[in-house]
Amino acid sequence: MGFVLVLVSMVLVWGYGGVEGKECTNEPTQSHTFRYNLLASKNQTWKEEVMSHSHNYHLTPREEEEGGQDDDDWRMLYEKMKMKKAPEGLLKQVSLHDVRLHGGSIHGQAQNTNLKYLLMLDVDRLLWSFRKNAGVPTPGTPYGGWEDPTIEVRGHFVGNYLSASALMWASTHNEELKNKMSELVANLSICQQKIRTGYLSAFPSEFFDRFEAIQHVWAPYYTIHKIMAGLLDQHSIAENPQALKMLTWMVDYFYKRVLNVIRKYSIDWHYQSLNEETGGMNDVLYRLYSITGDPKHLVLAHLFDKPCFLGLLAVKARS
Repeated sequence: MGFVLVLVSMVLVWGYGGVEGKECTNEPTQSHTFRYNLLASKNQTWKEEVMSHSHNYHLTPREEEEGGQDDDDWRMLYEKMKMKKAPEGLLKQVSLHDVRLHGGSIHGQAQNTNLKYLLMLDVDRLLWSFRKNAGVPTPGTPYGGWEDPTIEVRGHFVGNYLSASALMWASTHNEELKNKMSELVANLSICQQKIRTGYLSAFPSEFFDRFEAIQHVWAPYYTIHKIMAGLLDQHSIAENPQALKMLTWMVDYFYKRVLNVIRKYSIDWHYQSLNEETGGMNDVLYRLYSITGDPKHLVLAHLFDKPCFLGLLAVKARS
């Protein structure tokens, strides 16, 4: 546990003190530095377009008269937005289990179309690459597109299906959908148990060897995040306790992998590897920590916070 505490300290120090001069990118997509340059633009038309999407901020009469804000004033935007508090006692989150759409409404019709699509998908075809990777029999044929067995991000659609079916079941309590998504989770568990390490994916762990070596690979953590988020939704929304056990076993595996990279190379090396897209790994881990209270889940969530992006925001600096 001592190493975990030291690691937390390193994460915090890096996040605020080690970000200057670090290029922050998502390869092969657009640089965050370029996005910052757009934000810093003095083009008034562009600024007004951006601000039109913010419900918490508007130009003051003086700012409008002067043609917008100076560069030094943009850092005040965050402070102004923080000062705007939502009215208390007016909004309350309602569980999807307690809400039903009228079947004759346009929204109810759209929901039914979505339900039919989720019911149409075949469990064996969704499982095909997971079973192949785990070395278990693969009945049926795999889906194409993003789930084609030659595509490096195969498996992420299955994670999306886990989330979508959980949300749809909560909204409809359709029994056929309940059985289908429960069958999918149960068979994913068989794949995970066959591999025996906690790893669960439609592609081999070698993809993460390439990720950790900062070699070209197509966003393996992006796909893993989708699977993790799907399992978390199956637990928290679809009320499947098996999904939580599978998820925590997955997290144990990746916790060990990330710490091994830090021990073998450095925390700097790990953060450089995050320039390949990692999806919402931090988000799903923070959500998991809110359920388990396991400090390992919190540490791993911090380790997927991108210092070269969040650190600059925290100290109000520019790249």
